[in-house]
Amino acid sequence: MSLLWRDEVAIYLAPRKLAMVRRARGLKARVVAATELAVSAGAAGDLGPVLARLAGVLTDSAWHGAAARVVVADQSWARYAIVPWTATRLDAEGRLTHARYVLSDAHGEAVASWAVTLADGPPGHSCVACAMPALLRGALEDTLAPARLSLLSLQPKLVVAFNAFRQRLPRDDAWFVTLDDGSLSAVHLSGGRWDRVHLARLSPDPTIELERLRAFGTLTGGAGAPCRMFVDAPAWMRGGTGKGFEWLEAADGGLVHELALLRGMRA
Repeated sequence: MSLLWRDEVAIYLAPRKLAMVRRARGLKARVVAATELAVSAGAAGDLGPVLARLAGVLTDSAWHGAAARVVVADQSWARYAIVPWTATRLDAEGRLTHARYVLSDAHGEAVASWAVTLADGPPGHSCVACAMPALLRGALEDTLAPARLSLLSLQPKLVVAFNAFRQRLPRDDAWFVTLDDGSLSAVHLSGGRWDRVHLARLSPDPTIELERLRAFGTLTGGAGAPCRMFVDAPAWMRGGTGKGFEWLEAADGGLVHELALLRGMRA
């Protein structure tokens, strides 16, 4: 079977939640399975419980034999840093070494052994570095293998959500914020590029978190007009206090949007 026609399964992993969507490929792609499950034993940063939950779900043949796109919660399994441009010419290995230094300076030695990905950028400009646990990919591949699922991509939620909405965002002086599973991830845009990244673990009260979001505008606004804030959040977190925020709705079509919609469900 051509890989172009192979089904795809999108999987979202968070410490206390697992969400999955299967999309059948063909002339008219369609969603054929979807589920969202709580992970009762989940704890921040602990991959074991959610992978055990995933392994249990994958005993169902409805999920077998496809390509898998996996999205992981930022606060647990991703760290970011803006890496400044250096006047010294560096090769690829040197750039990664510099990125590791910046990440460790921002997040501590705990990320020193993590796998680092450095985004491409034009000469003379800073770029974004992302670190994820080095053992994450292998653990996922071992969990997916019995169901004949091949790992097509592994990305943190902030990157996936930003790419899904980037065409709707202004290039300058705006925050893109995504909320879920007790965490907030945000990037500030300047010249169409990330120049700040902010992660925070949140309380379970969505009203408090919305008020904290309001304060975000002061991080860059100064004495001028407040910074615009574009927010991707589950519907249950929006309530009636949406004034001042520009809420983003996931458009129909594409695995990312379907998974975003699934994450937004609340029983």
